[in-house]
Amino acid sequence: MREDQNYELAFHLNPNLEEVKVQEIKGHLEQVITDRNGVISFSKAPEKIRLSYPIKHNDFAFFGYIQFTIPSPEEALREINDELKLNNDVLRYLIIKVLSAGQRREAVLKQVKARERTEKRVKEKAATPEQTKEMEKKLEDILGNL
Repeated sequence: MREDQNYELAFHLNPNLEEVKVQEIKGHLEQVITDRNGVISFSKAPEKIRLSYPIKHNDFAFFGYIQFTIPSPEEALREINDELKLNNDVLRYLIIKVLSAGQRREAVLKQVKARERTEKRVKEKAATPEQTKEMEKKLEDILGNL
């Protein structure tokens, strides 16, 4: 059995909206996810922030995010994406895959093993003390002949 994939939806909303409307949109986005059998694990209430650069001529936006898992992501994500595109109050959004704890552990183990293999190759190619002394002697001879 395949485990559900974890995702995070981050979004910017129109800064001119009333607080009630902002919460309504967030609730609608959560409903869109749960209607597609998604399970919300965390949801951050949108708060007004200053943007690093203007989005659709706005220097501010309401920013929020929702973390969720979903059993059949291909079709569900396409439908969620379509819903977001249709909402004119959503300035920008991004849906990303989030690694589960087990997936993060596997990724870290792969990195550690790769680093160990690299260190082993470097040690195998490193010169022995005798070779280093011999190279230094040859270098001194070359420099002495200049």
